[in-house]
Amino acid sequence: MGLAVAARIASEFTGRFQLTVFPIILKRLILVRHDPSIALPDLSRLIRMDPALCFLAIRLDRSMASRAKAADSSDIDDVVSRIGLAGIDAITTQVIADQALNGIHHRQGLALEWLWRHCLTTALLAQGLALALDYRPVEDAYTAGLLHDIGKLALFARTPAACAPMLADAVEALPLLKAEEQVAGADHGRIGAQLIHRYTEAWFAADAAMYHTATTAAVVNALPLVQMVWSANRLAVEPHPTSETYQTVARLLGLDSQQLNHLSHAAQEKALMVAKELGDIPDLSETDWTTDTITIPLCQVIKAKTVLSSIYQQLLTASSRGSIMRVLRQSLSVFMGIDALILVDYDSNSNFLIGRFAAGSILPMDVDRLRIPLTASDCLPAISHVSGETVNSFSAAHRRKLTIIDQQLIAYMKKDGILCMPFRSGSDGGRAMLLLGIDAGDWTWVEQQTTLLAAIVAAVAEALERERQRDEQSASRAADRDASTMSKTRKIVHEINNPLSIIKNYLKVLNLRLDDQSSAKNELRIINEEISRVTGLIKSLTSPSERIPVSLDTVDVNATIADLLGLFRESLPGNANIVLKQNLDAHIPAIASDRNRLKQALINLLKNAIESMPDGGTIQVISRMLEAPSRPVGNTETARHIKISVCDDGPGIDESIKNDLFKVNVTSKTGHEGLGLSIVQEAVAHLKGNLLCESTPGRGTCFHIELPTGDNESDNRTALDSAT
Repeated sequence: MGLAVAARIASEFTGRFQLTVFPIILKRLILVRHDPSIALPDLSRLIRMDPALCFLAIRLDRSMASRAKAADSSDIDDVVSRIGLAGIDAITTQVIADQALNGIHHRQGLALEWLWRHCLTTALLAQGLALALDYRPVEDAYTAGLLHDIGKLALFARTPAACAPMLADAVEALPLLKAEEQVAGADHGRIGAQLIHRYTEAWFAADAAMYHTATTAAVVNALPLVQMVWSANRLAVEPHPTSETYQTVARLLGLDSQQLNHLSHAAQEKALMVAKELGDIPDLSETDWTTDTITIPLCQVIKAKTVLSSIYQQLLTASSRGSIMRVLRQSLSVFMGIDALILVDYDSNSNFLIGRFAAGSILPMDVDRLRIPLTASDCLPAISHVSGETVNSFSAAHRRKLTIIDQQLIAYMKKDGILCMPFRSGSDGGRAMLLLGIDAGDWTWVEQQTTLLAAIVAAVAEALERERQRDEQSASRAADRDASTMSKTRKIVHEINNPLSIIKNYLKVLNLRLDDQSSAKNELRIINEEISRVTGLIKSLTSPSERIPVSLDTVDVNATIADLLGLFRESLPGNANIVLKQNLDAHIPAIASDRNRLKQALINLLKNAIESMPDGGTIQVISRMLEAPSRPVGNTETARHIKISVCDDGPGIDESIKNDLFKVNVTSKTGHEGLGLSIVQEAVAHLKGNLLCESTPGRGTCFHIELPTGDNESDNRTALDSAT
């Protein structure tokens, strides 16, 4: 090597630690990573083929765990299992950035094929030697063999592109390697050992890297693993080792040359099979290494990686099914140019695919009206659902056989064709599907992006499944809370009913002791009725329907009003300056109604009026007959109605809350929960009546209850039953 080249190497040699991953393995790893059908062991198999990937995985494993845990197992499969998919993503992101963005070009990486294959062969041969010598754990031998030349990779990763032609041949690369070692101040074995010691717990591999270039005389006194890797390194030379090498290794390990020959050929064959599996490696002999415009095939992978990273980040912050679908719609539009999509779910009860979500340039129609029968087995969605494969209308096989359903879907999406992509949904393994509308002019490009498209759909499917699981867990927790609350409520209701029963019994005793003409008897009757009403309300807390039970009676409206006003007069504080009046129409008929609900409405209105006048005032309750209601309800528009008005001369209702007056928590009174008027509205609705309000600020408020009388008790009973 000329002095000028060595000087250039020295000027460009930096202290930043990088490793070159064989580009074909890196590309395969990224493609496999985003295939939904691939499991973690498939990724592990690729990582254990490449020394740089293996080193990075072990390094990450150490940084993610305690020293003890990281050293528990040197098995690469165990390491990959511990770092998981997130760890693999982190590694590939780092490698892509280093190799594609920092000047280590695709062709330069391919030129190191000889070193990659040598490391893989050495690993396989070291594993074979460990088995032959009954050395345990065997995986240590494989890992040490794979990493023994990691120092060369570290040095070559710092080589400028101008030196790339020398990398294509092991013999030509030696002067370059020596020059780099002079600049680094250490040979590649020592550099590799330092890297392994510094970044991993694989000390056994560090020793193997340190001494794999030692002399024969020195290695005689080494530990067995160092001897095995040293031997494998010499036997892995291409096209085949010399007879002298076989004899040296045979004496060192105590094995015969024939056995070593067999192990060497077996390792070479396995490495060759791996290379064939990865595909043909481009011929580098005609490559112009001096050009600065080298095409980097990894640019598509970088794009896919960047796109997916962006989508993953958005999906992590998506908090609902709707937001997840927005991410999908946006991703397909921005990255794929697809602006028409439909999500369908499989309904096992009907054997239909049913529309759940639609977006983009689609004919206006409620998506849930889209129902695709799977009995129509020749349509593309049915074919995709049954096979679990992605199908499209553009392929020659399907284009000639489009069914009416297919043509309807294409027309519905206003596109030239459709793409059907199934994915797993739900804990029962059910299958949902995306239907994508695509223009004919875009199909060729979309077809080239099917891997990226499948990865996007898989990421969204995972997010939807996580959201479904969160909803199930939330519903389960809510059900547990409800069950616990109901249990406590039942106990409280039971305990409250006991003293109420005792009070009612004492009221009966007191009633028997009173003279029939005593005015107190009527008061006891009212108290007894109120206790019965309280008992009914309490029982409703544990009713499965959470409703107050229907209790129809022949109700004397005027008598009910008079009773309540008497009760309120007796219960008002002595210093309350409240006057209660009544103006009752004597022609009001008795009606079949729910006495408790009517009382509930009137009590809340009276209480509300009293609380609105802390300085005192007048409350008047009026009953009148109406020929027709002010606002018809159901079939009562021609029936006569009773109008009950509760009016006060208080401050009136603020205009700002008038429209929301009957909503829960709406009130103008400090220290009140705003429940009374919402309860009144609910009770009046139960009675098939109207609730109206008139209020003038500074002049008072009137609430009007309009109740149907019905022609007879039967009519009223029917009306009430229909409200429950």
